[in-house]
Amino acid sequence: MSSLIVDKCYYTQLALQTLLQHNGLKKKEILSLTDISSLQECCNTQTPEIIFVNEECFLQDSTEGERLRRIINAHPDTLFFIFISKENLNYQNYIPIRNNIIILSKSIRTEIVDRLLEHNLNQKRLQEEQEPLDLTPVSLSRTESDILKMWMSGLDTVVISRQLNIKEKTVSSHKGNIKRKVKIHNKQAIYHIVKLTDTLTTGVYINRSRAYLEAANSLERANLAG
Repeated sequence: MSSLIVDKCYYTQLALQTLLQHNGLKKKEILSLTDISSLQECCNTQTPEIIFVNEECFLQDSTEGERLRRIINAHPDTLFFIFISKENLNYQNYIPIRNNIIILSKSIRTEIVDRLLEHNLNQKRLQEEQEPLDLTPVSLSRTESDILKMWMSGLDTVVISRQLNIKEKTVSSHKGNIKRKVKIHNKQAIYHIVKLTDTLTTGVYINRSRAYLEAANSLERANLAG
């Protein structure tokens, strides 16, 4: 069992090392890195159980983003935690976008990260009185997906209503559902999550059925193998 941390901040590395050790990993099983190239080299020789990556290490470089995406596809059994580093987004939660990808705020409460780690590393130690974590990948209906794209492109409720030929109240209701599903109420934060999701994988799932999610996962792996 091993874990990798890709972050240029020493204090973040130290905090994550402490959490991982608290959840049973030994110090020698935790490796801290500063860039995606180093991550790829490590993943060529080992299969870590958990990998933490700060978005600053890849989001502004399309080459590094594509490299990380290939790493994620090549390691479907590894859990990737992707940290949002922008503090002005006012986002302090986590959102699973795939079975092995969780996006979370760098300012998220430590106890939540600890529970996420405990859930994945030491499931037998989970306390029964704790409320189960919802790690189902977020997915949208076809209409919600269409509205999200139009909304993120700058169109307001009135224009979206006209183009989709539905009531403004219905558009507003769909927007509310989108915010609830992604656990975000800030438009800028939603846009950032969508951008990250598009970089890391094929975008936000459409259709919430379990069968669809499983089929989409299988398709992504088949595309990689092909």
